[in-house]
Amino acid sequence: MSVTLKDLAKASGVSIGTVSRALNDKNEVSAKTSEKIRQLAHELGYIPNRAGRALSAQKSISCIGVSLPSINSPFFDDIKKGIDNGLREFKDLGIDVILKEQEGWDVSTQIKIIDELVEAGCKALVICCVDSISMRDKINSLFESGIPVVLLNNEVPETNRLFFVGPDYLKSGQVAASMVTKCCNFTPLKILLVVGFKDHIGHKTRVKGFIDELKKERDDVDIVDTIEGCDQDIITQQVTMKAFLEHPEINVVYMTSGSGVSGLGAAIIADSMHKRFVVACDEIYTTKELVKNDIIDFVVCQQPYNQGYQVIKKLHEYLNKVGNTTACDYIVEPVIKVKTHFD
Repeated sequence: MSVTLKDLAKASGVSIGTVSRALNDKNEVSAKTSEKIRQLAHELGYIPNRAGRALSAQKSISCIGVSLPSINSPFFDDIKKGIDNGLREFKDLGIDVILKEQEGWDVSTQIKIIDELVEAGCKALVICCVDSISMRDKINSLFESGIPVVLLNNEVPETNRLFFVGPDYLKSGQVAASMVTKCCNFTPLKILLVVGFKDHIGHKTRVKGFIDELKKERDDVDIVDTIEGCDQDIITQQVTMKAFLEHPEINVVYMTSGSGVSGLGAAIIADSMHKRFVVACDEIYTTKELVKNDIIDFVVCQQPYNQGYQVIKKLHEYLNKVGNTTACDYIVEPVIKVKTHFD
């Protein structure tokens, strides 16, 4: 009689799911437990049936179309790495990916890309976009035509999307506010908010979480200005320097977007005579360098690699009816990183 996952779970004293993750080299299981399970599998003669499942899956490939605003946006590099690794893991189980990229958040360009992915025969779509009436209508029409849509990194309310994979933007803003309160405990706060786009739901939600949490914790909060950098370094530098010139009393800066952070850093360096406490978002190369050089005090990260990997993993499970196929959201936790993380 062949050894099953259930047999291995019983022998190792863990769940079937833990056994499966360990045998598939998932990082959710500790190295010690994974080694124990693999050793038991070897000793008991367990033979995985992945080859059989792969042969069956090849008869019905599920092609996933992915649309990302990732051109000239380094934040998406790790998301794409996660997508690539998810594809490598599940490709022989009936998953393939067509990735189309654009520069910026133009909705008409994104809708054109979506139409191209549908014409290419994609059975599901992964979209990272901004909220707009036309995008809501497009997502809902795709649902009505039987094409499930997963929203990645940025939510679009009032849509029939299948599920969302991304950060809790509200919590990210709250975390940033708590750190500011603890680090600037004896100073009345004169705050500059730097957003990529004022209409970007993620940026808006971060700002809301930040302000609400600050005002809950203290009563000396003054939002001096909110400026828009359009996710571009030059524009971010220009509008930040203008704000610094007009409001030299600013002592805290909170930037809600990773894109454009070089411009923020350049403005801070140019006005180095004023000491300001600076919080940024997203772990990209430039942000890390600015933190390492004490120009930014800390960064709130959002696990982009995990987002990219999970969106492919969850769609594989849904399309191929693996285990519990309930389409539930996957929310990544905010992670605070300071200079010692990058040294």
